Amino acid sequence: MLDVQNLCKSIGKKPFFIELSFQVAAGESLIILGKNGVGKTLLLNILATLVEPTSGTVSISGKDAFSNLRQVRPHIGYIPVAFEGYPESSVIDYLNFFAAAYKLDKQDRAASIDSVLELMDIQHLRDIRMGALSTGERQRILFAKTFLHDPQLWLLDEPLAPLDPRGQIEMVELLNELKSMGKTIVIATNRLEDVQQLCDNSSTTIQNTYLLGILNEGTFVVFNSYSKLQLEHTEDYSEDIHPHWLIELYLEVTRS
Repeated sequence: MLDVQNLCKSIGKKPFFIELSFQVAAGESLIILGKNGVGKTLLLNILATLVEPTSGTVSISGKDAFSNLRQVRPHIGYIPVAFEGYPESSVIDYLNFFAAAYKLDKQDRAASIDSVLELMDIQHLRDIRMGALSTGERQRILFAKTFLHDPQLWLLDEPLAPLDPRGQIEMVELLNELKSMGKTIVIATNRLEDVQQLCDNSSTTIQNTYLLGILNEGTFVVFNSYSKLQLEHTEDYSEDIHPHWLIELYLEVTRS
């Protein structure tokens, strides 16, 4: 589904990625973990075709992304961590705007919007101004907007960070639902607890589809199945799961 080869990106004199290569198969999820400033959001922007790399290739569903923007972009859904736009628009107007932008047939738009409102359990928000919504509600609207064009590749920047505990639980459930639909998901985070919340609160089947990539100094210093990493770093302990294995792994591979 997603194939990145020899990706390099520099901004000014600062190199962010150096010959970065990785693959995410259809139905898999990649969690990109790294400190602030390491380039996680920049990498998502490149995968979303919003920023062009200095060199290297990004292929989505077998097509070179930057040579086939019109064919590739409908397969991408990008949900950034910050959302400030359209404060005076109602939710229904906001969704109608994007339904038109996605070129949904006029006769089908109302039904499609009703469907995503129901899916996200936000029918009660349809006439509320976007600027009056809570952080969690805005997050759900962004997901609803993205569901309108039903992309295969979902790119999520810090999806748990702005949410309260209940919202985080609901977001994990929603991501599990996306995974059960066979979607390919790339998540960026700088929080170890988010990685474990996303992976450990999933069924074994879903957990086995999570990849973990630890980004440091322009490359992935770790890139493997979350389940395999967990097993490798707990087998020397008497407990079923060593509770601090991820902390120890992160500190080990990012030590200067």
